[in-house]
Amino acid sequence: MIEKIAKRYKCILAGLGVVVIFNLHLLYSLAYDGKKIPQNEEVHKKLQAVGNGQYENSALYMQNTSFQAMKNIEATLSRVSLFFTQKYSTTYHNFSTLLINRSLPPRVNLWQAAANWVTPTQIAPKSSTLLPHVLRALETGKILSANITSKGSQLKLLLMYEKGQKVLFKPKWYERDKVILGKPYAGKDRHNGEIAAFHLARLLGLNRAPIVSGRIVNLKEDILPVATYDLSRTFYKNGSNTCFYGVCLYCKPTDGVCADGALLEGSVTLWLPEHWKLVRLRHPWQRSYTSSFATWELYTDYCSVIRKSKMYKDEDKILDLIEISVFDFLIGNGDRHHYEMFEAKGSKALLIDNGKSFGNPHVDFIDTLAPLYQCCRIREEFVSVLASLRDGQLSNWLEVLLSSSPLSPVLTKEHFEALDRRVNIVLAAILYCINEKGEEEVLVTGL
Repeated sequence: MIEKIAKRYKCILAGLGVVVIFNLHLLYSLAYDGKKIPQNEEVHKKLQAVGNGQYENSALYMQNTSFQAMKNIEATLSRVSLFFTQKYSTTYHNFSTLLINRSLPPRVNLWQAAANWVTPTQIAPKSSTLLPHVLRALETGKILSANITSKGSQLKLLLMYEKGQKVLFKPKWYERDKVILGKPYAGKDRHNGEIAAFHLARLLGLNRAPIVSGRIVNLKEDILPVATYDLSRTFYKNGSNTCFYGVCLYCKPTDGVCADGALLEGSVTLWLPEHWKLVRLRHPWQRSYTSSFATWELYTDYCSVIRKSKMYKDEDKILDLIEISVFDFLIGNGDRHHYEMFEAKGSKALLIDNGKSFGNPHVDFIDTLAPLYQCCRIREEFVSVLASLRDGQLSNWLEVLLSSSPLSPVLTKEHFEALDRRVNIVLAAILYCINEKGEEEVLVTGL
């Protein structure tokens, strides 16, 4: 029965150019096959804890909420073009201001200039004449030291450039056309995904992602001579290729990364200024990473519970998470189990660590949009940007922005096609909410 249902909806969506993954969290929810479904009382207690005891009369949804949302979105897709016309956009978005223009380098301290850009609400400006030079400095700056880092679970290097600037280097693991199969958090970090995600954030007006570019390093000349002992002892040779496995949670001698000879490409991320302290928070729509359902997968009114909690009574935070869910859906990132904010008052949720992105262009993980279709609230200005980027504009502009990267082409044609398909799915989800609740309830202004 379940297989028939899945086959039916796969066929429907395939006809619209949409591919949806039916993983265990979606497909077998109807029959509870192999899934641990919490009892009403147990889930109710969890929800009461989240809502500080203000939540009453919870109702267990007998099928996965994402499965139902997928059906609603699929039914709305055909009406997206009629609704989101150019007239709907409340603001003219001049994306040409984002273009990279590499003129002669200015006589300024670029690292200090980048540090001065950081505020509680942004990491980098939408556009700046200095940004191309900061990117160039990331790509070519002299490496004074190379060390391991305890940040995260994946292999990465902490580099020190001149003038004391720290840079995070994520190595290349996969060729561009490698398709990562399995769950939305499968595989290792994709360095090209970090680069593409940074420029996508710029396009969307979500200027809360660390500055990232691409670089090719010579392990023998650039890294080993300045590497710490802890790092250098993990280097080895595989034929004519130089390899290393580093130090991290998942790092091991049998699973090192190898250069092409001595040359290894990767992403280089500008380290945030030390005085901007980060707070790491658990994402309320975190995946369970087990055979059990996450609570949000069972309750259609989960958002109302979250909004009653002390942390999220300020709707600005919920709206940030909804924007992040759209961003993650577009890039195919299903691994946002935590998110970061600055300690500073009025900080927005940041887009840090986007390596689990652009893994599979043929699959759309609809449940990543759960904050959007469960809350049905989104900033009108953000919707305006999304509407301006439909009909192929998203891929066109992103391809132009990425063309200046030293690692170009950063993404394959299939990933650009996926972005255009997914932005339509996002707009369909928004349109479904509008049809159900009305524009005044869904579209938020002034926050």
